Amino acid sequence: MNSLQKQLPFIKGFSIAVAFSITLLIIRVTKLDSVFFLFLIWNLFLACIPYGITTVLSFDRIHKNRFLFGLGFIAWLAFLPNAPYILTDLQHIRLSSLHSVWFDVLLILSFAINGLIIGFASLRTMQRLLREHFSNKATNFIIHLTLLLCGFGIYMGRILRWNSWDLIQNPLHILGDIFRRIISPIEHIHTWVFTIGFGSFLIITYHLIQHYHKENN
Repeated sequence: MNSLQKQLPFIKGFSIAVAFSITLLIIRVTKLDSVFFLFLIWNLFLACIPYGITTVLSFDRIHKNRFLFGLGFIAWLAFLPNAPYILTDLQHIRLSSLHSVWFDVLLILSFAINGLIIGFASLRTMQRLLREHFSNKATNFIIHLTLLLCGFGIYMGRILRWNSWDLIQNPLHILGDIFRRIISPIEHIHTWVFTIGFGSFLIITYHLIQHYHKENN
């Protein structure tokens, strides 16, 4: 059984979860005559890109080629923060009316949880692929660093309003923002509190999922 066939049960289950989220969104659009939250579909699409990348990288002829795997890893790393990023869309709850606020919480959380699920699924696949190139210790270090970088990526997206495409369109401006925060960490303490906070949350959550998976296999 090839890698894609093994993932089919997960893909089917995830598709059902996405269908539920979209159904909630359709209900809101219909009942409130507002298309405001349609951006959640785009955000979830971006969250799925890392999973698509690791699925392609799973093919033997690609992940055994170090050059192709390296390029794929860089692309994957650039898009991975989009998966947990949807959690920050909860900030839009402040715009909800009293009679729709709890429905909106359910709506956003359904998209955000789907983003986390597909992101962690991608991370798990990448962890397996990395172990074919590195030791377990090195792989675990890379995974932890990746999740911390996700925290920083979420900050770059939510607070500084950069997105993954800007890495190609405006790389110098992004590097400038990053460099300023590295050389003056005290002046940008909020950046590092945000990064460490979200990064730690992702690390703890991923470890809990891994532990549960091991206990049930």
